[in-house]
Amino acid sequence: SRLCDQRPCEVDLTRHIKPGKKCLAVYRGEEPMNYTLSGCTSKVSYRPKYCGLCLDDRCCSPYKSKTIEVNFHCPEGTNFSRKIMWINACFCNLSCKNPNDIFADLAHYHDYSEIAN
Repeated sequence: SRLCDQRPCEVDLTRHIKPGKKCLAVYRGEEPMNYTLSGCTSKVSYRPKYCGLCLDDRCCSPYKSKTIEVNFHCPEGTNFSRKIMWINACFCNLSCKNPNDIFADLAHYHDYSEIAN
């Protein structure tokens, strides 16, 4: 199994949609960041891509991704690694049950078995 991080919670993606457009398929933060899991921090900084959103009835979900291994260091000195989904490309379409709900359509994702297991 792998951890999936499809959209940042703390970023207002609507402000990144260009004037005259209705969707932002992919968002990438301006600065590298470290993953944090259970109080532990990734040893390396990353600049991941996230799936964006639309202002209409479309939703955006991963289209191409791979699995990367991320090494974490914990404050008490322990280390561990986790597999994380690395998004390469996203697509936005109208076949959404709940627009902009990133979890609603995971069953339709072309590699759902990799996400679910």
